[in-house]
Amino acid sequence: MSMELYVLSDRQLTSIAEWQAAIDQEGFRLKLDEGAAFTALDGYLPAHFGAALAGFEVNHWDPQAMKRDDPEYVDFVKDEVHLLAFRWGGSEHELFGVFAAASAYARATGGWVFDCESGEAMTPDATAELARKFEADLPRAA
Repeated sequence: MSMELYVLSDRQLTSIAEWQAAIDQEGFRLKLDEGAAFTALDGYLPAHFGAALAGFEVNHWDPQAMKRDDPEYVDFVKDEVHLLAFRWGGSEHELFGVFAAASAYARATGGWVFDCESGEAMTPDATAELARKFEADLPRAA
């Protein structure tokens, strides 16, 4: 079963390196694969927590198109211009990776997070708090 989380914002970062800097500033031990072009992200993005895989799928979607296509379902979209969609499976490392990457991205872009599982809108602070909890529960990888 895969889960989804969205970051909605009015601006976006320009590179994986800029995103990694935001993650580092948050203090998370998550390292994104900087070999991909940020604007071309469309699928799996490798990431690591120490030696453990913590990657996830990530895509750029148009939130206004989502709102037009399914206005009854997509009531969380307001006037945001950018939506970064995250998907992951059941791995604890992936769960940490998504929440760490999403919280840092949301903070860096002045955006917010929508958790599709709970239907909850979250601030970058609340998302980062969950990421820190998930990180603390992970077994330490070399």
